Amino acid sequence: MIGRRHPSTRGDTDAASPAAGGGSWLHSDDAAGVAILVFVGVVFAITTTFEEVPAALSQGIPPEQFPRILVVVIALLAVIMIVQSRLRREGPRKRVPVMVLFTACLLIVFVVLIDWIGMIAAMLGFCVALPLLWGEKRFLWVGVYAVLFPVCIYLLFSMLLGVRLPLGLFMG
Repeated sequence: MIGRRHPSTRGDTDAASPAAGGGSWLHSDDAAGVAILVFVGVVFAITTTFEEVPAALSQGIPPEQFPRILVVVIALLAVIMIVQSRLRREGPRKRVPVMVLFTACLLIVFVVLIDWIGMIAAMLGFCVALPLLWGEKRFLWVGVYAVLFPVCIYLLFSMLLGVRLPLGLFMG
């Protein structure tokens, strides 16, 4: 019917958010920021196990230092996110669409498949699955994209930059 909301659109806002009067003093950005900081702490601890390159062989930033710098930048951004969430006054927030979770699951499957079937085959499958998951109906264009994108990535990294892409267990 025209003018009536579909029942599935109820609950678009987070009723438990403090701004909605529902609740908790913990903002969703706080939880995400803390999770990022824990991840960063683990990654930083792992980087302390890297072998150091002798100063005579090192040019610019030593290879064991680059991940640490990156992790520190990520930690600073997470802290900024937490502070901004505390300073911001906002109304109720919309819930994350379920399609975001499906897309994240597809990305995880893609990363796992790289080791088994190789980068190019996993990318081809991902380039077919993602547009179809998002509702693309032009199957010919999905096929063209699924073939051309992995080929372009292969040409760029393997041929132009000289980087070997993972072949996977079945190909290597």
